[in-house]
Amino acid sequence: MTDAVIDTLVFNEIADLMGDSINEFIEIYLDNSPKLLKGIGIAVPAGDLEGVIANSHQLKGGSGSIGAMQVFHYAKQLEDDARAGESADLASVFVQLETAYEQVEADLRNRL
Repeated sequence: MTDAVIDTLVFNEIADLMGDSINEFIEIYLDNSPKLLKGIGIAVPAGDLEGVIANSHQLKGGSGSIGAMQVFHYAKQLEDDARAGESADLASVFVQLETAYEQVEADLRNRL
């Protein structure tokens, strides 16, 4: 996993494809991601593995598209663990996910 908050190669590729629409894409990501994080945050302590899977899957997709690879990694780990029925580490991975997202959010807001 890369230590970069945003993978520049991925971000630049999507920015080149989207042109002037990249700011709208960033805003949509920043609007949707907290809702998905909230869903995961509710699902994890409730033992709602389907909720973890659904929210993590969506967050993983958006994060990968924008180059937020740390968020992608933690969301994938949550999704994979929940699919496997492994709930023991979900809470600690979720904390790491929240921290990674905070860094991504700050980075993306600076790009707007």
